[in-house]
Amino acid sequence: MRRKGITLVELLVVMVIVALSAGGIFFAYRSLVRETIRQSLFAKNEQDVEVLLTSLRKDLQGIGFGVPLDRLNVGTPDCNELADFAGSNSVVGLALNCLSGNDELYFLNLATRSFRNSGCWWVRDGSGNVTTEGRRWTLEGCPNNLPDNPPPRENFLCLDMASKANASCNSGNVLIFSMGDRRSINDFAVRYFLNNTNLPRECAPGTFNLLKQVNPDAVAQPIASCVAVFRVRYFDGQGYSIAIGDINNLRAIRLCLLMQVGGRMDTPMNPPNGFEQCGNIVINNEWRWYRWKLVEEDIPLRNIRR
Repeated sequence: MRRKGITLVELLVVMVIVALSAGGIFFAYRSLVRETIRQSLFAKNEQDVEVLLTSLRKDLQGIGFGVPLDRLNVGTPDCNELADFAGSNSVVGLALNCLSGNDELYFLNLATRSFRNSGCWWVRDGSGNVTTEGRRWTLEGCPNNLPDNPPPRENFLCLDMASKANASCNSGNVLIFSMGDRRSINDFAVRYFLNNTNLPRECAPGTFNLLKQVNPDAVAQPIASCVAVFRVRYFDGQGYSIAIGDINNLRAIRLCLLMQVGGRMDTPMNPPNGFEQCGNIVINNEWRWYRWKLVEEDIPLRNIRR
């Protein structure tokens, strides 16, 4: 006698096979999605690192921009002392071994604030003619003539073309720098430092936020998160050091960063354990579960010659 239909055992076998197949597909799909998300996050953070470095290069290359002769000195500030540095006679300084052994960088740059004509400067020759130089921070051209706006008027800092000493803006052969509505060069003192307040939960243990503070602003601007190490060295054309005697020998700033890129990984890997010129790195054991970007480059300084 011919049997019609299927038995309960056969049905259960088929259901088990389907369940196993579905489970395999699900776990394979989940792994694929997780890897795709991880790779996307990695790519995004790599791009974020490049954006950060572009901003840092712009700010640091402008060290000394619009700074008079009497401020062209190397300082030795203490940690968390931006106001003291702003009131000193220094254009750049390093505070060493601050939070968790990291450094703080201090400097003066009249283009560091993002007001309308930030980065603009003019030349008034001996005949009183004014020509424009530079570009705004937005990369647009600067006004051909000195801005003369209704209150609050734009303020200017003027330096003798030959000596770089303070001079009258109405005299000839002067360099004229825009200061926006600021009235003191002290308002352009900058501090880069690390802080672990409000650190995103995606960051590895033992990392920090990189912040930028401009005097006299009380609130610092966040620049990047998940930064493990921030160090700076001076380069005099011969070697790297944490101190330099004559500012005329200062050629560049060596910027050293260890930054997390992407989230926590499933497979551990050894993070970088040192810089070429900025010393060794004390590795947190948890860092093995994250991907890292080691940044070490020289940023030339062209505005600090006496």
